Amino acid sequence: MCELFAVSSDQPIRIHYELRAFARRGGGRFRNRDGWGIVFAQHRDAYLFKEPAAASESPLERLVAKHTPPARLVVAHVRLATAGGALLANTHPFRRTHFGRVLHFAHNGSLPQLKTRFAASEAAANCVGDTDSELAFLLLLERLGPLEPAATPEQRFAVFREYCTEMRAEGTANFLFTDGEQLFVHAHKRRYEEDGAFSEPRAPALHMRTLVPGEDHWATEGAEVVSAPGTAVLLASVPLDKQEWTGLDEGTTLLIEHGRVRCSAAP
Repeated sequence: MCELFAVSSDQPIRIHYELRAFARRGGGRFRNRDGWGIVFAQHRDAYLFKEPAAASESPLERLVAKHTPPARLVVAHVRLATAGGALLANTHPFRRTHFGRVLHFAHNGSLPQLKTRFAASEAAANCVGDTDSELAFLLLLERLGPLEPAATPEQRFAVFREYCTEMRAEGTANFLFTDGEQLFVHAHKRRYEEDGAFSEPRAPALHMRTLVPGEDHWATEGAEVVSAPGTAVLLASVPLDKQEWTGLDEGTTLLIEHGRVRCSAAP
């Protein structure tokens, strides 16, 4: 299945995130060879690198991993195509500019009836690629539209939470959505690759770990914080090391800002 990863910190950090190592789940050891992408958010804009190929074999990924820009917020995705081919237009994270903010969205899961339900919608007409994930992103922006541009993060979170409830009824819906400052998270359920086959979807689909002041270095296979934060929250589809990761319950929705959970809700 697709793999998600994110970091939110209270100050700019350099995190070396080697998708070729992480993506042994993404093309080396497992089957998701259909694309990878990573966002490094900075003030009012973000670096976005993505490619419709296996991260485990990508020269571009090696370049990005070696020369990571500083950022307070990082979002990464490794793709197994379930809807839409291995094309750049179908590769996560997706980007849109909305009311002066650069927004990114990544999805793990499948929403098989979404494109049929919304085939005649403006959101569907504005999709660049063929995925249910991009359509889900544009539907979220439609929901947020009436609130903008002066909405508070809490108001956006309320809309996001309601939207995620709707998407859970459509299939499997694990989302990372960010405006570069806030990170909106929805954990649902996911399929695990076990003994060469995919399991039925189950929770937890996302795991969370917090780095606290004094924890001046964190490293694991495929990832390393090389400029220690005061406080940071890490999210990943599966635990990345043997430290304490908290599996998020099915239907958990979070708003994370600058390395701290600002809002949390259960279904």
